[in-house]
Amino acid sequence: MGAVIHLWGLDGKPSVVSPESVALFWYLNHLNVGSKVTIVYSNNTDLSPNQELPVLLDGSKKICGYADIASYFSPTQSVLETALLQYAQNHIGILTQYQLYLNRNNYDRFTRKVFAYLLQWPMWYNTPLKNRSLARQQSETLGYFAHPDDADHAEFDADQVDDLVQSKAFKLTQASKARKADMLKSARFNLQYMSRLGDQIQSWLDAREKLGSTQPIAADYLVWANLFVQLELPDGNLVREHLQHALGDNRYRELTANLQRCSLLDSHLPYREAVFNERGNLLMSAYHAVGRLV
Repeated sequence: MGAVIHLWGLDGKPSVVSPESVALFWYLNHLNVGSKVTIVYSNNTDLSPNQELPVLLDGSKKICGYADIASYFSPTQSVLETALLQYAQNHIGILTQYQLYLNRNNYDRFTRKVFAYLLQWPMWYNTPLKNRSLARQQSETLGYFAHPDDADHAEFDADQVDDLVQSKAFKLTQASKARKADMLKSARFNLQYMSRLGDQIQSWLDAREKLGSTQPIAADYLVWANLFVQLELPDGNLVREHLQHALGDNRYRELTANLQRCSLLDSHLPYREAVFNERGNLLMSAYHAVGRLV
């Protein structure tokens, strides 16, 4: 019996809430390791020692995260290859988390909603809040809008106070000013994010060319998966326009060709449904929580 790899996903496909799940799905298909693994879309982080997916389970062996699982099947061949993988994970990956959890439009229109399909209650409610909190810690230098989901969010209900002292016209004027201020903030936040994304992708591509090989490596799939996720989100068209401008026509065409090839691949990896003790239900979550305490 081969290893079991748990990913975020639904209906036999990895979910874009997890770029590492998408990347590993693509990379394992590229390596053609179907006889060695079985994919399970359990969406259950309790199965992982670091509380994150993907995780590989093989008897007593547990390997967490895209980089370590990819290296388990195909070890990196050079220091530069390892550095490219780490850069993709520690820098480009953080920008994807920013887009998933701190970009207000993406978070409200997509991220919060999709967990209702991936998890049972109350996990579908708590998980995006926990991930947003982590994204806030990782993205301290990038601006973002406060959100009611933030533990430290405090909203002053001005309407109750102002109803007695403000005319309707005055309140409409104030609301208009607030909307304009939000638009300016949003433009500033997007500019910060886009500038960093363009710089980091350019730096990564420049370093990747020094490898001297066009054969896909693990780091390629992680970068492609992160960009694929960002382009699939509601604000994906803004990212697409910026990348086309920042990378130039040749690099952008090559990038989009790789994304299209990966997204349309026919998977050869066997997968099965999660059994009861692999699912993220209340009973098993309580069981794993107790197990972590003893």
